[in-house]
Amino acid sequence: MSGKFITPLLTFILILLLSEISECAIIVDSKTGLPLAKASVLDKKGKLIGFCSENGELPDITASAYPLSIRCIGYKPATIKQPTEERIALEEKPYNLPELTVDRKKHQVLHIIGYLREYSTLESYYDTVFLFREKTVDFMIPTKQVKKYEGWTRPRVLESKSYYHFTNVEGLDSVSKYYEQIFSWSDLAGIFRSIELPERLKASDFATDTVFGKYSPSSIWRKEDETVFLRNDMLADKEDHKWTPDHFRLFSMAVDFTKFITNYTLTDVTGSTVFADNISMLSYNIESQGRVLDLRRLFHSDDPIFMNTYAELYITDREYMSIKQAEKWEKDPTLGDDIGINPPPEAPELEPAIKELIDRVNNFDYDQHRLDTKTDRFLHPMKKFDKKRKKKKFPLSF
Repeated sequence: MSGKFITPLLTFILILLLSEISECAIIVDSKTGLPLAKASVLDKKGKLIGFCSENGELPDITASAYPLSIRCIGYKPATIKQPTEERIALEEKPYNLPELTVDRKKHQVLHIIGYLREYSTLESYYDTVFLFREKTVDFMIPTKQVKKYEGWTRPRVLESKSYYHFTNVEGLDSVSKYYEQIFSWSDLAGIFRSIELPERLKASDFATDTVFGKYSPSSIWRKEDETVFLRNDMLADKEDHKWTPDHFRLFSMAVDFTKFITNYTLTDVTGSTVFADNISMLSYNIESQGRVLDLRRLFHSDDPIFMNTYAELYITDREYMSIKQAEKWEKDPTLGDDIGINPPPEAPELEPAIKELIDRVNNFDYDQHRLDTKTDRFLHPMKKFDKKRKKKKFPLSF
């Protein structure tokens, strides 16, 4: 074969190879231009479908998933309408918490109220349940000198609204605001009491530090004046379990976590330690196979069951109080008058698909649906489950 035929042939092969390479956007910080690792990627339906790489690169995504929503706590979200190779810059999102007065002598317990938004999916190879939920939650964190009051670091739900979307492999779907099965990881999304800063951040107002686990980076810290950004990969090192210990009590049970990442924005950090009252925003990206409860009977199949949760928590109020006040709040959370669900201005606007789901759920005729639905015998109460739950019956799902 002569040389004049080789060059066009190689060119043609190269074009074919390049055409197979998917376009890949890179998510970066608008101020520094540095890549943002592990930003969350939601598809056009609001479902979490993946995460950016350590270098900020978008994962492989089919064209049918666009437009995408890119979320990174502490930044304004961005929308990518179609596949692109451009650098997508996210702008930092200022967060103004109410002034916090600290009097350690008279005020011994920190009470935190937050707005929690989550996107969760439960799926088998054939069926999918998608959940969008908004909650108002609170936490009670005693100071170190308090010994007689434990409080709680897991979110207590004060108000909640849920929106479920059910689909199967044949394309049939339904919606509801009720669902008996629990598959959200945000119920265990606890907060820490206090954590020491790395030495590099203690010594400077502007610094970064990466703490390595056994196989990969476990914590990436960045400090800008009095604001600290932190990303934890909980599966990289057991030391990181201190950030949310309630989740990791499940490691000895029938749960296989495949991804567990937390992102914090901490404000007004002036010392060598960060406390719960420094938390302004945090997010969770959690993927797992299985759950404490056996969900396979729900799908009438022995196929694997997969769960994932993406949740954002925005702190909306903080107050130090006495133990007596804390005990009153614990018994009667209505002390805050009408709690309600009030997204802060910093929370991103809901995606069009989520707004559509909310409208569809709110306009659903639940009474008629109950009358038309035949009871599923597989979801009847069972004696062995009744005994475990102290003879509390399982309500029927629909």
